[in-house]
Amino acid sequence: MLLNGLARGQAKLDLFYFIGWRKGRKLTNMKKYMPVMIASFIWIWPAILIKMLSFYFDDYTQNFYRYLAGSSILIIINLFYHKKEFLRSLKRIPTFILPTILLFIHQIAFVAGIRMLAPTIAVLIGKSSVLFTILFSFIFFSDERRIIKSKSFIFGSSLAIIGVCGVIIGKGNLYLDSFNLGTVLILMASLCWTLYTIMMKPIVKEIDPFVSAGIVFSLSLPLFFVSTLLFGDIKALYVAPKSIIFILFLSGIFCVGIGNALNYKSIKLIGTTITSNLILVTPLFTAIFSYLILKEVLTPYQILSGIILLIGCYVLMSRGNRLLEET
Repeated sequence: MLLNGLARGQAKLDLFYFIGWRKGRKLTNMKKYMPVMIASFIWIWPAILIKMLSFYFDDYTQNFYRYLAGSSILIIINLFYHKKEFLRSLKRIPTFILPTILLFIHQIAFVAGIRMLAPTIAVLIGKSSVLFTILFSFIFFSDERRIIKSKSFIFGSSLAIIGVCGVIIGKGNLYLDSFNLGTVLILMASLCWTLYTIMMKPIVKEIDPFVSAGIVFSLSLPLFFVSTLLFGDIKALYVAPKSIIFILFLSGIFCVGIGNALNYKSIKLIGTTITSNLILVTPLFTAIFSYLILKEVLTPYQILSGIILLIGCYVLMSRGNRLLEET
């Protein structure tokens, strides 16, 4: 029926038709959380893939090719689904310049920090972005301020943060002596990420999240390209194994392009604070998939912490609808 409508020119397929919404259709409460849950699942993989790719590509080269893939898929999506808005929004490029610079600094610092730190430490420190997001959202957005001050948000966030810390350190491989320059870089990346998302909130309220993401990542390409020419090895792509090249571009398409666009969508639908808190489930997903795929053992402490984390996220989601309606 949908295809017949397309053939007659009477229906326009929206990217998210098959996961529950179309333009002009009011979302049900729980469907508002679908973008952040999909993004959380996608973002299980970046730290793992970046570590794997670091054996074949330096930080700068890896960033350039991943963002090339991510921006390319977003441009294709936008030209197919949002062509008029995408072309019209290109006239507002100055609006995207500062967020683009923050994104560039975040990515450079994040990849370098992961390379210098143990994965457990890197993930744990990276979650500091949640605290930064709560702080800056409280300062700059009145609608977020009311959510943050609510008892249910404080309770749910506390459970989620306690739970995610338990999942991360519950395996017993947290070594404090691994703190180094990577710690500073991950903290810098987290701060830049927070400022970047704070600046993007008013933008995605006016411009479609996929259009916004496509413009930001396209603008970032020259920065990544120049940094690769100066400090990287752009020819590394020609000598890398085909399987690694496939992983490189696949990680760019999903982890950079689709994942970030869905994050934008979530920020538009439920705000920055709830989005950042719900993304805390990522380490739990990672632990579960490590158990299923790599047969890594989940400790009782991790399982208990995972339950606490899920309860916290449930509180945020169940109470979040009422809080958003009140704002």
